[in-house]
Amino acid sequence: MNLSLRNKTIFSIALIEAVLLIALIFTAINFMRNTLNDNLVSRSSTVASLFASTTKNAVLTYDLASLETFCLELLNNPDILYVRVVNDENQVLAQAGDEKLLARQFVEDIEVSKVTDGVFDSYANITEAEQSYGRVELGVDTLNIKNSVEVIKNWTTSIAIIEMALVALFSFFLGNYLTRQLETLRIAARKISQNVESGAFNQAQLPVNGNDELTEVTRAFNKLVTTLEYENTRKQAYQHELEDLNRTLEQKVEQRTTLLNKRNDELIQINQELQTTQKQLTQAAKMASIGQLAAGVAHEINNPVGFVKSNLSSLAQYIDIYSKISTDVLAIYGKDSSQSVEVSKQNLATIINSEDLTFINEDSKDILSESVEGLDRVTNIVKDLKQFSRTDVEEKTWLDINECIESTLKMVSNQLKYHCEIQKDLSELPKIKINFGKISQVLTNLLINAGQAIKDNGLISISTYLKDEHVVISVKDNGSGIDPENLSKLFDPFFTTKDVGKGTGLGLSISYGIIQEHGGDITVTSKVNKGSCFTVTLPISTENQNLKSDPNE
Repeated sequence: MNLSLRNKTIFSIALIEAVLLIALIFTAINFMRNTLNDNLVSRSSTVASLFASTTKNAVLTYDLASLETFCLELLNNPDILYVRVVNDENQVLAQAGDEKLLARQFVEDIEVSKVTDGVFDSYANITEAEQSYGRVELGVDTLNIKNSVEVIKNWTTSIAIIEMALVALFSFFLGNYLTRQLETLRIAARKISQNVESGAFNQAQLPVNGNDELTEVTRAFNKLVTTLEYENTRKQAYQHELEDLNRTLEQKVEQRTTLLNKRNDELIQINQELQTTQKQLTQAAKMASIGQLAAGVAHEINNPVGFVKSNLSSLAQYIDIYSKISTDVLAIYGKDSSQSVEVSKQNLATIINSEDLTFINEDSKDILSESVEGLDRVTNIVKDLKQFSRTDVEEKTWLDINECIESTLKMVSNQLKYHCEIQKDLSELPKIKINFGKISQVLTNLLINAGQAIKDNGLISISTYLKDEHVVISVKDNGSGIDPENLSKLFDPFFTTKDVGKGTGLGLSISYGIIQEHGGDITVTSKVNKGSCFTVTLPISTENQNLKSDPNE
């Protein structure tokens, strides 16, 4: 049920007054009941004490006639229902009143509220010189108290009903008075809501009477109406401006779109140029590394080519001997008539006696085996160089990083082996997805830099292990180290600590970009005159987590 504010006000005031009146009625009735009960208890105690004093001499003299007279006189009080005088041996000396009450056993009552038979029983001892000679027992009627309480309850209830009726009437008039202005505000607010929806503000100001809170609300309402009218005027002005602006907006948007497309094409071209430049820089760094390795690679190729050439010279001599033997054998068996059989036998005997054919046979096999091995070495070097220097391969393949390290060490070994000892600690690793040429370029830069940091004889340690689902490559040297102020700039493009003409400053910068491209990271720690340690971490897939952990942990 939805009640108006007026009805809520009336009902609230009436309810509060009803609660207060009910509380007042119960309080008044309980107070009067307790007062009457206390008076009855006090009166019973007083009457019993006075009657005990009156009958004391008669009890002491055993004057039963006087005691009977006293008892009958006490019964002249209308609320005394019975009286009895007993001695210290509980023998009745005199009594008067209701026979039924006198026939029952006397039990003293302490509180009127606990009386159930309508009689408040009380007594007082008859004493002389602190010696008890008996007592007086009497019963007081409680009916008068109950009647008095009922009368008080009826009067109080009647007064409360009349007062509640007056309060309800007062609440009705007060609720109408308080909500009349609120009703005016409600109607005006509804009209404002309709004006906001329609956009037509013709709201009249409400009259302001008095100086109470409702008057303040009315003033605020009138101010709100004025503000809404002003804002509506501003909104209409803004709307006209927006309409004018929209007429030219499409043209401006088209112009901006054309400009953006032009700038976008320029950015695409610049990005393509940057990618081309980046590839050229990467290739330039590769070529610089190859240039540094050229002498060593040439030496590595010349060695096998030299002994292959020497072996081929020896093999040519052996072929010449076997060619003569072949000519004599063919003549002996009639296959060649260019010389007689006897001459051929003599030539064959001379060759057999002068040449160590057993040695030639064995040495020929060794020559062929060594030559094949030397040519394989040349093939592998050329293959590694070709794979390292390629620029057209961008895809990544699943490879063992240890194989990449071994291949790189072959290329740089000639440049390092004369003044550096290479120490390897390569753990068993899962295959990871990498670009072989780019990772080989990173390793080449790190190993060449480590070798250049070592002036005389030194040690380069390269190790691999697994840590937190990453493959870790550590390249450590005991060279000159790096100054602390240069560590933060080490991976910046064109920054180098080498002498002029000995470094481009691109190797570590490009290496950093390659590792970032692979989703990994590269860090460095260094101490001057102690050496440096470069650590490369590359992520692996979750299925390759069944190998050993970091050996340093």
